[in-house]
Amino acid sequence: MKKRHGILLVFFSMIIIILFISFVSSPHSKSNFFYSAFINELTGSSQTSDALLLMMSTEIPQLKENLKESDIEPPNLSDLFFEITSGVTPNDFTSLLGLELPGFNSYSNEMNIARAGTDMPIESPPPDFEKLLKEEKKDNPDKDQSKPEKENTENQTKANVFIYHSHAWEAFFPLLKENSSEASSTNQKKNVVLVGSMLTEQLEKRGISTSHDTTNVTEELHEKGWNYYDSYRFSRLTIEEVTSINKTLKYFIDIHRDALRKDSTTTTINGKDYAKLYFIVGVEHENYIKNLEFVEELNKKIEESYPGLSKGIYKKDRSEGNGVYNQDISERSILIEIGGVDNNREELSNTSKVLAEIISEYIKSIGKV
Repeated sequence: MKKRHGILLVFFSMIIIILFISFVSSPHSKSNFFYSAFINELTGSSQTSDALLLMMSTEIPQLKENLKESDIEPPNLSDLFFEITSGVTPNDFTSLLGLELPGFNSYSNEMNIARAGTDMPIESPPPDFEKLLKEEKKDNPDKDQSKPEKENTENQTKANVFIYHSHAWEAFFPLLKENSSEASSTNQKKNVVLVGSMLTEQLEKRGISTSHDTTNVTEELHEKGWNYYDSYRFSRLTIEEVTSINKTLKYFIDIHRDALRKDSTTTTINGKDYAKLYFIVGVEHENYIKNLEFVEELNKKIEESYPGLSKGIYKKDRSEGNGVYNQDISERSILIEIGGVDNNREELSNTSKVLAEIISEYIKSIGKV
């Protein structure tokens, strides 16, 4: 009897531990606070799964019979204990590198489609929101403190495309003051909001009804007491607000810029300079394949007409960033890096025209304008 109670105690203890680990490593968690690449690997470890199944089989006769017919064998307890306590998987040298080399685990992300020699996308360090807002006030002492109206307000209830910016402060050195140390700004003529305006204008010219959110995200996050890591949480609220009044929205475009320098983010096609594109697809939601298929179609069309303009498609999981990027909102929700810190207005404008051309052709081809 005591032996039976002991087995039950161990069994339920393991259940509690597994549930806790599953919770803190859940891809749908709102925060990265508990995230650990090791925990994520452990929950997917075959040794851990086999041990749990074998323990459960001591109490569930049917499961015990089924396991007899399978290839599952009791795991080596010393290997299992070593993996749990050290984080190193026996016979897997990369698990040791993951512990010793900072950032190594982030390379679980993959380039789904990329041109030869393509760099991985790099995100700028989190800016100092308070510093940015002080600089804005200093540069524009007479600025109207009331919140500006959003572009294309009249389109909010009928638009087909919604453009927004989770990291609206991402700016471009050629548009900033000389000797600026950081490519960050709340000025919408110097940051990615400018690119969003360019794309909105070009889509509208091609008959695609578009709504562009020009919220000062830096200011909004600061007022809420939120930080950089809440940016996708905030942009999700923005999306939910606009979709509550417009049920026709099908396309959601989050525009960012890369932190890489000009030689990596610029290309010349037929004598004209362009800021390169990079599509980012978050894989930490169950329907990401639909987003990936949409992006693959756009990327293919860009490559056919403007070879070299797109860096390709980069898939990200939760080990490097958000992992979802609000792309679970729609099957046609995308994040695009347009250019990098050194791209100028002309290069950004040229690329915006191409992107508008490709997106509008796609939308019209499926009859959803």
